[in-house]
Amino acid sequence: MFESDIERTVIGTAVVLWFAHGWYLNERLKLVHNKLDKVFECFVDLQEYLYEIDPQFDDERDSHKSFEESLDEDSNDLFAGMRDMELIMQKEKDGKRTLNTSIFR
Repeated sequence: MFESDIERTVIGTAVVLWFAHGWYLNERLKLVHNKLDKVFECFVDLQEYLYEIDPQFDDERDSHKSFEESLDEDSNDLFAGMRDMELIMQKEKDGKRTLNTSIFR
């Protein structure tokens, strides 16, 4: 198969270059993934900030607050959790965003 030194040299060089090219592309791909992770992290932070200050979620925040208060032993509100879930389900049914809706909808 490899009858001359030139054939061995050419094929060996091709194999080495093929592995080197694969290694180089892999390293570049790692850098791209790191940059995309940073962009995604910024979107998540933006989502948290916007959802934190957006008044359209005030009803959901109040519902969560009443549910948290109902977990106390002194509370008489047995259906706060049910009302909270109904509010979230109704908003999702109407196509509205909730506090847990992804920004990439």
